[in-house]
Amino acid sequence: MPEKDIVEAIVSNLVRMGFKVATEVANIYRSADIAALDHNGKVWVIECKISSIGQAVRQTRIHKLGADKVFIGTPYRNTQQGTLDMIKEAGVGLIYVMPDGSIHEVIQPCREEKAWPSAKEKLRQRIIQVTQ
Repeated sequence: MPEKDIVEAIVSNLVRMGFKVATEVANIYRSADIAALDHNGKVWVIECKISSIGQAVRQTRIHKLGADKVFIGTPYRNTQQGTLDMIKEAGVGLIYVMPDGSIHEVIQPCREEKAWPSAKEKLRQRIIQVTQ
C-alpha cells in the first residue's frame, strides 16, 4: 500500500467523523502529512509511513510541539513489540490502515501534548484556511 493510499484512507475516515482535515500542512519546521481539528477543537497530526516507524517517531517529536495529539499512520502489519514500545514511549498513537481502507487505532497517545500555544494556533489556522 503506497503512502498516498494511507493518507487518503485516514483523511476520508476523519472527514466522515466530522473532522476538518488538511494534508501536507506546515508545522513548525516540518510538513505534517495530515493535520486535523476534532469536534473539541483539538489539533491532531498524523505522520504516515509505509515502513521506517523509527523515522516517523523522530518526526513526531517536532509535530508534538504544535499539536494536542500526534499519531503515526501505517498499513496494517504484525508490528514487533519493540516498535510498539518505542511508539508508546514517545507518547504518540498508532493508526493502522486495514486492507479494506478502514482505520484501526492500535495505540492512543498516552497524554495530550503541551503544545506551544503560538505554534498550535498557527497550525489550527492553516487547517481552517484549507478547509473553508
